[in-house]
Amino acid sequence: MRALLLLLVVGTLTALGACKPELIAGTTVEDSEENRKVLEFLTRYQQAMQNRSVDDIVKLCAADYFEDNGNNDPKDDYNVDGLRAKLATHFKMTKELTLEVYVQTVERSQNDGAVVAVAYRYNTRALVGFPSGDKWLTATEVNKIKLRPLADDEAGFRIISGL
Repeated sequence: MRALLLLLVVGTLTALGACKPELIAGTTVEDSEENRKVLEFLTRYQQAMQNRSVDDIVKLCAADYFEDNGNNDPKDDYNVDGLRAKLATHFKMTKELTLEVYVQTVERSQNDGAVVAVAYRYNTRALVGFPSGDKWLTATEVNKIKLRPLADDEAGFRIISGL
């Protein structure tokens, strides 16, 4: 009887383990063609940031990009033109920049799949020139970026918010 019970438990645990989805290496994201495309897109964003290329980052954004900074204060909201200005100001002072992105989840909107929300943790390290001298700044944050899938574009997505 114990042997039969043990066999049932082991069989159940094996079956449950077999149902786990495969993950993309180094992530907690299910391995699928669509999710790989999301990670490839975020790699383009990461490279554009490290290159401190305002134009390359803005090219990854939708024309209707809008950032509300997660609050109700309209004073800190900005569109793609505001993003361009912010990046130009920051990059003007930045001498070196490294960015590591660790994707945690990729979620598609339930109704029509028109938005892909990507939760990620990032580490950044930047050498910034201040009037008092250069200083290394580091930050580790969690963020959620929202993407709009584009079937007819080689990049595959455009950022609609979350930078």
